[in-house]
Amino acid sequence: MYELNEEKDPGVLGPFELLAVLGQGGMGRTYLGRRLPLENLGPELETGYHLAGFTESADPALAAVKVIKPSRLRDSSEHSEKETRARFAQEIETMRTVASARVPALLGADADAEQPWLAMDYVHGPTLHKLVHTCGPLAVGPYGALGLALVDALRAIHGAKLLHRDLKPGNIALGPDGPVVLDFGLAVLTERDSAAAITKTGVGFGTPSYMSLEQARDIKHVTESADIYSLGAVLFFAAAKRPPYPLAPMQTPPKWDGVYGPCLPLLGRILVQVAEQRPSLDEIESDLRQLLTDHGLTEETAADQLRVLVADSGVVPEIPAKALSDLPDPEVQQAAQQAVDQGAAPDSPWVPDLFDEFLWAEAEDVMPLDGPAEPAPAPGEYVPTVVDPGARQAPEADAPLPPRPTVTSYRLAPPRPLSTPDPAVAPAVALQAAERLRDAYAHSGRL
Repeated sequence: MYELNEEKDPGVLGPFELLAVLGQGGMGRTYLGRRLPLENLGPELETGYHLAGFTESADPALAAVKVIKPSRLRDSSEHSEKETRARFAQEIETMRTVASARVPALLGADADAEQPWLAMDYVHGPTLHKLVHTCGPLAVGPYGALGLALVDALRAIHGAKLLHRDLKPGNIALGPDGPVVLDFGLAVLTERDSAAAITKTGVGFGTPSYMSLEQARDIKHVTESADIYSLGAVLFFAAAKRPPYPLAPMQTPPKWDGVYGPCLPLLGRILVQVAEQRPSLDEIESDLRQLLTDHGLTEETAADQLRVLVADSGVVPEIPAKALSDLPDPEVQQAAQQAVDQGAAPDSPWVPDLFDEFLWAEAEDVMPLDGPAEPAPAPGEYVPTVVDPGARQAPEADAPLPPRPTVTSYRLAPPRPLSTPDPAVAPAVALQAAERLRDAYAHSGRL
């Protein structure tokens, strides 16, 4: 977490006062903020900011406010910027339908702003990536609590006909109330330019170390099973302090060295490269509960163990003092209110062009808490995260399921020599990574 640059950072984004910088990515910047108690905001702005029905509590909730460069929402081939922003706004409304304690609530958004932005609940805690790299693999209790929370999150996301597509340790925050999945939808909405990734068959999308083989080959036709694979890859990381594959998914099984024995059966069933053979979320939930029971733990005890681990880890970010106050900065409040009284947006005091230039100038100086931001892909079209209607659909809940053979991706017998990596996948993913790095360095001025 970093202090604001008072000369260039805005004090307000939409109706949210900005308090600190949480991170910088290829698409823009993320701030710690909170809702300003503005008067006379008016129904037009309330609706435009998607704040209709928003209820302020006695204690103002903190928000993670993302500002997005509008150039990242343009598509020069098929859709105009106006059409793309309209689809962005529709997606925001879709996101509002996801109700879960394991997914941050959407607090406001403006797809029509000069710099489009979204405000979500701020989760005060380290990422799973940070915790495991600091404290090591999780014990059975915290491991089970993490897995059950992620199952709940994916169940809510999939229930809204959305896919995450980028579930990874860096997108999981461990807050006071347990794990929360960040960037569901946002990972696709705003952190990626996805024309080449989602609208074209045979091109990968996501984080290679945590994606399934079918996602690496063809993101357009993946189903919920791809997110289930990523869940397994995250649980593998939690148990081994490393992803199942260091660079990209492969046909060969991962190396199981160092993975706690009782975790192997479930991970082996999830981390298979045939989507139809993976267990359902209900089956994963049942196995995780059985794992806890076998170790004499209840779900409540496991969740308490995870909370204690996080609290004692020393990696919980420190909240700036002004964020602990219930009162906004008087100058920021006055400027925002004056703009509203004059019929403008509350963030009108800041200069978009200056901020837009500032985002690129300091892209390398402000990084997320877990390290350097992932390089931004090449510009393209925004594509909603709603499940592709042409994709293979999972069977209805009431439909009888065919018998499922027991499938595992680890062997109990002595391992055979590893086969050659699938040439259709590994080189393609490596080339994509190289291209993203080349693009990132080009923007930094080092080339």
